[in-house]
Amino acid sequence: MEWNEWATAGGTVWFCIALTISALAGLQGRTKLGWFILGMIFGPLALLILVFLTEPLGKR
Repeated sequence: MEWNEWATAGGTVWFCIALTISALAGLQGRTKLGWFILGMIFGPLALLILVFLTEPLGKR
């Protein structure tokens, strides 16, 4: 694989992680868009923060 194929694959994985973060945040009662943006910036680190360091919000 050349570098551009690796970059495309890495970008796709990064985007999928951001979508996963958005879905998990929505299940916890948090804003999907905000966590999606955090996921696009920080990637897997934002996923770890969401899963391990935040408490789920109550249903409204």
